[in-house]
Amino acid sequence: MVAVASAVVLAFVVMQAAQPAAPTHVREVTLALPHALRPGETVWLLVEVGAIGHDQVRLTTQDGRLLGSLSAYGAGSGQAGGTYTVPVPAEDLGDARLVVRVAVMRAGVAQRAPTTEEVKSLRLVVR
Repeated sequence: MVAVASAVVLAFVVMQAAQPAAPTHVREVTLALPHALRPGETVWLLVEVGAIGHDQVRLTTQDGRLLGSLSAYGAGSGQAGGTYTVPVPAEDLGDARLVVRVAVMRAGVAQRAPTTEEVKSLRLVVR
């Protein structure tokens, strides 16, 4: 009887280990287009960045394609980085929405998810 119970527990542990872990070093945000794209329109991601020092903010799609990396090297220590405009390829828009993964980088390595003070807002605009 003990052998059967051990096998069930072991199977449960193996099933749990096989499931992919949610990335903890990114913040994932889903943004909706303000309206359906018309011919000739393009989509841009506006990113308001706070004080990030010499770190970078890396923006990728849900499937890992790079949208851009932002640096605020011109800002003084403790000053806000400003608002950045990043083009969004039409093929990255699924169902009129974009899932963006945001990470704070140091020396090209993802360190952690940004705080709400570091990345203050993300929004899509159509032009």
